[in-house]
Amino acid sequence: MTSKHLLIITGAKNKPDLARRVSPGVRISLITRQEMWHRVWDMEKFERVIVLPDDTDEAEWLALARTIHALDPIDAIGNFTEKDLEKAAAIAADLGINWHSAEAVQAVGDKFTMRRRLQETGVDDTPCVLVTSPDELRAAAERLGYPLICKPRRGISSQGISRLVGPEDLDGAFTWSSEGTHDLDSTDLIVERFHTGDEYSVECLSEDGRHLVVSITKKSADQEHFVELGHVVPAPLDAPTRSRISDTVTRMLDALGVRDTATHTEIIVTGDAVRIVETHLRPGGDRITNMVAAVTGVDMPDAAARRYLGQSVLAAAEQAVAAYETASDKQCAAIRYAMPSTIGRVSAVEGVEAARKLPGVQEVTVMKESGSELTQLTGSGARAAFAWALGASQEEAIARAQAAVDELRFEVEALTSQS
Repeated sequence: MTSKHLLIITGAKNKPDLARRVSPGVRISLITRQEMWHRVWDMEKFERVIVLPDDTDEAEWLALARTIHALDPIDAIGNFTEKDLEKAAAIAADLGINWHSAEAVQAVGDKFTMRRRLQETGVDDTPCVLVTSPDELRAAAERLGYPLICKPRRGISSQGISRLVGPEDLDGAFTWSSEGTHDLDSTDLIVERFHTGDEYSVECLSEDGRHLVVSITKKSADQEHFVELGHVVPAPLDAPTRSRISDTVTRMLDALGVRDTATHTEIIVTGDAVRIVETHLRPGGDRITNMVAAVTGVDMPDAAARRYLGQSVLAAAEQAVAAYETASDKQCAAIRYAMPSTIGRVSAVEGVEAARKLPGVQEVTVMKESGSELTQLTGSGARAAFAWALGASQEEAIARAQAAVDELRFEVEALTSQS
């Protein structure tokens, strides 16, 4: 059997290894942009790599993909990030390769378009206004009423998210959210109704328009900039709430035209309503997929790679989820993050090995090593370390992850004016 040729757009990291695990012998090419170059690992694992300036227009991406296709016909397209999805969709359509439609990519990646689509289809009527200036933000706030959320139209990684509880927050919110667009593809902002309730993420697999909710994660987040501080899998939910969440998310995927992928959707449950925050055409981050795999046996990145390569995944995933739901000895998983309150430069981190030896702990990772700077908690990149653990209940898993984080000790030096 002839091996397939996979073209990855933009992000790579460990994806060549993942693709080869699910399809031995697969040939892999990559087109990426300079900004994402740090995500390219192990150059020798690619047939070819093309790196483009960040402002390269879509026409050049298409021309280069056509050239590769003429030399070595491309069978599949993959994009494992939130960058350049539109270019991947355009290339797939141009080459006649099954992938996300341009309309689905637009509806998912553009939060204003997403809001309009969900309103039109009756999935979620959260009001939302596009704003490009402080005056427009002020007018939108007067019309919508407080509290509100202001954030980048195409934001990622909790960048530039502000909560407005009154008029006094308007100027600061616009400045903060605008600064959060510095490395995004759009400088536009949206302002929408702020919902108070419990936060969750939903991991789904879709195949030929059929959707399976694999797992629901309970999330804990900082309430100023909404940086995620911890999760537990599965979320402690009663059956009616779990059913409402699953129904809302699958209707959302239909409304946005999502048919074939692994998705990560963030929601808020407020009273009897399930509110969509945003969704992504990729598996979840923050080790959620590791925890889901450990608990349910469904490997979401693996499934995403298989779908990109044309393999069926839904039947096996349905069996794994059903087996987990009926098991008498269910495992639970939780992750907790370390956020030292001191601002300065890390001189040492102690307690890592002791944390790794604690019961149930699966991983301890320090993200702010010696020499790194600790800053205010304004984005996911400010978190210092994390640990995740397994337990026989949600409470035990949370306690074990927290115990591992508590074992870590950061020695921090004040920054000098020259630093």
